Amino acid sequence: MKSTSRERLLAALSHRKPDRIPFTWGFGATPEMAAALRAHLAPQGIDWDKLQAATEDKIHVAPAYLGPACANPSLGIWGINVRSADYGEGHYEEFTEFPLAGLTTPEAIDAYAWPNPDWFDYAGLAAAIPADRTRATQFSAGNPFELYCWMTGIEDALMNVLAEPALVQRTLEHITGFLDARLQRTLAAAPDDIDLVFFADDLGTQQGLLMSRDAYREVLQPFHRRLTDTVRRLAPRAHCLLHSDGAVFDVIPDLLDAGIDTLEAVQTDAAGMNPERLKRAYGDRLSFQGAISVQHLLPHGNPETVRAECLRLMDVLGKDGGYIAAPAHAIQVGTPPENVLAMLHTVLGDSAYKSAWQRACDRDGQGRVRISTRRRVMSEVL
Repeated sequence: MKSTSRERLLAALSHRKPDRIPFTWGFGATPEMAAALRAHLAPQGIDWDKLQAATEDKIHVAPAYLGPACANPSLGIWGINVRSADYGEGHYEEFTEFPLAGLTTPEAIDAYAWPNPDWFDYAGLAAAIPADRTRATQFSAGNPFELYCWMTGIEDALMNVLAEPALVQRTLEHITGFLDARLQRTLAAAPDDIDLVFFADDLGTQQGLLMSRDAYREVLQPFHRRLTDTVRRLAPRAHCLLHSDGAVFDVIPDLLDAGIDTLEAVQTDAAGMNPERLKRAYGDRLSFQGAISVQHLLPHGNPETVRAECLRLMDVLGKDGGYIAAPAHAIQVGTPPENVLAMLHTVLGDSAYKSAWQRACDRDGQGRVRISTRRRVMSEVL
């Protein structure tokens, strides 16, 4: 029996076998890659944005920002400014200043102009959640340590973890205090409507951890636990996902202890992040989202290798549930569009892929597909 997207995804996260492996685009395609996908699909009569929406098993919800005007509220409320940097094929944002740099006393940290959780429209949140609930709803609750790094500079932040842990904790009290207050008010406004709460703190490099397990447990874990405790108290059925890039295998027991039940990204190109190893060690307690490599597989493979690896990941990580298929991070410009479509087709299977493709047809005012023949669309599907 066919499940809704929400039923499929929640079954997987509850370690039950869904009707098929659920799928999310995760961080999606970069703007430049999205433009490439639009250009690739338009001659075939397919609207990339419609295809993306038709194949996504989640929706993202959040209270609207009502606070002081700033160009990028997600960063601006923290006093973080960025500029666009051109790398030839596209642009990325780089930080122009670190507002906490040079603040070396608890008093200076306390005096900083921290954001106010009152700057959000919690009352209007319920109206943003579709009444039919056919897709799982996710709220992104924040990234305490990552914000600290962005405000301080990563070199100073990591040095402070070792040399000034009390100062780091004082700062995290302010950051997490805001995140926790916003989380509490979000969950109170929609107590039965949030299925997943997403946290993010990059803890790994390509080869190992950014900080030792002892440092994680002493400095950062209490703040992760504070946020997951709020979820357990106010939305006990919701799942807690943590995004972290890199080689984080060694810290997984501490993430479980902090209340995380799903690891997101699953960067299989990093040291020690073998899917079989992850599933064997933690598959009965931890779910996984991601794992489809945006470093090597999608940009440098071909449709055949993409299909084979996606099938392998679904077989290994999806055994007895516990897996949401997704790119491990944002799909970068230069990735062959054919590989992106091969990933999608493999995960969805023929029937769901064909259905999504039909829903994504770009039609004119009379409902006609904007290509010469419908056969051309269906030949691309199968």
